[in-house]
Amino acid sequence: MFGRSSKKMPRHEAISAFLGAGTQYHGQFNFQGVVRIDGGVIGDIISDGTLVLGEQGYVEGRIKVAELVSSGRIVGDVEASRRATLFVRSSLSGNLLAPIVVIEEGAILNGLVRMALPVNPALEVGEEPRQALAAGDDAT
Repeated sequence: MFGRSSKKMPRHEAISAFLGAGTQYHGQFNFQGVVRIDGGVIGDIISDGTLVLGEQGYVEGRIKVAELVSSGRIVGDVEASRRATLFVRSSLSGNLLAPIVVIEEGAILNGLVRMALPVNPALEVGEEPRQALAAGDDAT
């Protein structure tokens, strides 16, 4: 009715894998898409996808993902290429690098935070940003 479809739209960000509470994984953890961890991971996590760490989730190791959404405990450095979100029950003991950082009141962060801009693909290898700006001024 009124132009609405009765069919539900598929979720584009559906969870593709799940590590349940009480489960522990040792070693490097690679994935694609969205993964939720409610158990423990001892080792590095590397992905171009989204890591969702539940309240019972625990990671001891380096995390390098596109997006981190955490309510759990992390011991190790985190690098998120798009965004990192630490919810109220989250704790991070390590450094955090992400262009967008959201830290809710009550989350614990013991480490350095660095918010880096995405890499500019227009820069030549070895070219300084000021040189590129100056070259752009000559073109106008």
